Amino acid sequence: MHRVPWRLSSLLLVAILVGCTAAPPSSPAASGGDALAAARQEIDRAIERLVRQHPEPFHAITEAEFRREAEALGAQLGEMTPDEAMVGLMRLWARLAPQRDGHQFAFLAERTDEPILPLRVYEFAEGVYVTAAMAPHEDVVGSRLTAVAGRPIDEVLAALEPLVPRDGPATVPAFRPIFLLKVSVLRGLGLVGQGDVEITVADEGGTERRVELAPVPVAEFESWAGWLAYTGLPTREGLRHTQGIHDVFSVERLPEGGIYVRYAAVRPVDRGEVAEITELAADHPDEPVIVDLRQNPGGDNHEYPPILSALNDSAIDRPGKLLVLTDRVTFSAASNFSTEIEVGTDAVFIGEPMGGGLNFWDDVTFLQLPDYAVPMRVGISTRYWQKADADDTRLTIEPEVSVPVRAEDYFAGRDATLEAALAYAAEAAGR
Repeated sequence: MHRVPWRLSSLLLVAILVGCTAAPPSSPAASGGDALAAARQEIDRAIERLVRQHPEPFHAITEAEFRREAEALGAQLGEMTPDEAMVGLMRLWARLAPQRDGHQFAFLAERTDEPILPLRVYEFAEGVYVTAAMAPHEDVVGSRLTAVAGRPIDEVLAALEPLVPRDGPATVPAFRPIFLLKVSVLRGLGLVGQGDVEITVADEGGTERRVELAPVPVAEFESWAGWLAYTGLPTREGLRHTQGIHDVFSVERLPEGGIYVRYAAVRPVDRGEVAEITELAADHPDEPVIVDLRQNPGGDNHEYPPILSALNDSAIDRPGKLLVLTDRVTFSAASNFSTEIEVGTDAVFIGEPMGGGLNFWDDVTFLQLPDYAVPMRVGISTRYWQKADADDTRLTIEPEVSVPVRAEDYFAGRDATLEAALAYAAEAAGR
């Protein structure tokens, strides 16, 4: 979102998610009183750095309340397993970020291992579905996840929600799968025990079966899963917005009419490619320009202005002509881009509310806590990005045309959101 490596923002969804120690279930007190005191001091050090670096650290909770909760966590560390202590710090840090601070994660230290469920999952309108699976579990792809270790999935999701930092409500279904796949998190919440994890899945007809999953190392999982491993949709034929970032930016004229602009990550774009938008719009003045920002987790704020300038062209910025597609993964610099489009044009938004906010905290720096009960790092936001009016109370952009993301459509390769955009454009042209 800024002049740091672009992946610091966008790969909060991928790269900085690495890390959980596969520690044995003993308490920090097992290492002696010095280790326990050091762990408590790490909490104090994190708060001291938070107060020093975040311009408004307690914008969502009073300082007194936050410090009470921090003291309570420190007091409980001697009775906690490492996994419980990890979850305790995740929960505490998320108390700072119930809105407008969705970048401010607490995770285990980088380059430490953690066990991951060998699946990719997505929270569709119909429930949580397995969208990909490592061998030998490919047969569960397309199944609905109904339970983890015998606990109903709704109970599991409710237990995970307090750990999720967010810009607004739409961030939760985007980020919650990050925590669902981390076995140490499930153990720290008391949802599963040591060893393999049993899940229950239901097929299309509703028939359930239980499957034992052996967790895999995080490096192996991420190498297999690829782009947006924890939060995105795997590539599906017929769904352009799931094609990853092999082509960060593309412009094409759809066979059914319409100029389709795909922007997969906020990275540098060749000016000649951007010019194709206005050229095609001039050649086809009666067709809509559809800007697809779904599954775009962000990047560098400095890279999207040329595209924004093209969209402001009078031949494009007309009622009913400029359409923007968003979903829960539209985040960070991509949500800033969306907000600037909304503020400065007559664009119509279609799809899901974006996971990113209109105005939000970011430019996160990470503090390493090597002497905590398990080595961890906490994010601290250092800048407030304001792209909408200061008094705008919205936490996201609610699309004018709401299209839920359905498992039925995804697995069939049907792009219901793009279809809705084309239908809206046709209706607008006929008015």
